[in-house]
Amino acid sequence: MLAIAALTLKKTITLFALVGPISMIPIFLAAAERLDASGKARFARTVAISVTVALLVATFLGMPLLGLLGVSLGAMQVGGAIIVLLLAIAMVLGKETSFKGMPSVPAEQAIGDASVVPLAVPLLAGPAAFSYVMGNSAWDGYADLVHVVLPILIVGFSCWITFRGACRAGQEIRKSTLDLVERVSGFILAAIAVEMMATGLRGLFPVLGPA
Repeated sequence: MLAIAALTLKKTITLFALVGPISMIPIFLAAAERLDASGKARFARTVAISVTVALLVATFLGMPLLGLLGVSLGAMQVGGAIIVLLLAIAMVLGKETSFKGMPSVPAEQAIGDASVVPLAVPLLAGPAAFSYVMGNSAWDGYADLVHVVLPILIVGFSCWITFRGACRAGQEIRKSTLDLVERVSGFILAAIAVEMMATGLRGLFPVLGPA
């Protein structure tokens, strides 16, 4: 039970860093600028639900689909680790939004309407998050579903809490604070990406040792 709890915590922290709701606060505020207080609250909830559903779909349908294409779990882990590592580097350099596909223009110009696209997908639930949940979706019993599903639910809830708080804080949130959180998360994410890659390589090449 303790091992499952530790694994759940690790996956939750990793997935939260990959989704990166804190770094998306300026984009969210720009998208919801024209909404009133209740509208912003509904928009925050809609974005959080969209992220959760997208990650759950990727978790349970992603690997079976790739299996039809002959892609192994080890290959998915290595490929996902590369994407995660690139995102980590982008976070350390302060280029996360560019890496996720957001044009390098002011947030007010990038998004003019309160739409879950591209905010929920692919800026929050993007390639890095998808590849991570798909690469860590294996489960043998119902107990394993805890560390497969619970991190996604927690991160989805965290997105809602983050954006709800952003609505109330508004422009009081300092960009320097967001930048600091983003860079620290990038360092942690880089280490996790290397570990994820090592696990995938051991799965692809058993001679390297047990996965």
